[in-house]
Amino acid sequence: MLRNYAGLLALAFRSAFFACILALVLLSWLPGDEMVRTGANGRAEHAVAYFGTAVMMALAYRKRPRLFVQTIVLVALAGILEAGQLYAPGRTAVLFDFASSSAGAAFGGLLMWALRDRLLGYAGLDRLSAERS
Repeated sequence: MLRNYAGLLALAFRSAFFACILALVLLSWLPGDEMVRTGANGRAEHAVAYFGTAVMMALAYRKRPRLFVQTIVLVALAGILEAGQLYAPGRTAVLFDFASSSAGAAFGGLLMWALRDRLLGYAGLDRLSAERS
């Protein structure tokens, strides 16, 4: 029973992570006249989006790559997507947006560094990971 549940939960985490990446790419390079904002500060939107992606990535990929590497990959993605906005009609690349995205990814990585094992223990995924090692 635990294996079925843990396998489905791991699949859900990976699916959610890929959905986050897809959303980041699509929303980052959407033309400016098609943008719909949440009403929150744009920098807060960046931080929350990358925080959630960092959490999903840490839950989806528990063993490799290491959490520090995952965070660096998300910061690099933020830089690539922000620079890519130079080529999207009606969009501009802003250093503070990149900084907000990076801060969200870093905070998500730090939070998962502190809490991931406990969260996975509640879900029963720590036992499944131990069985596979």
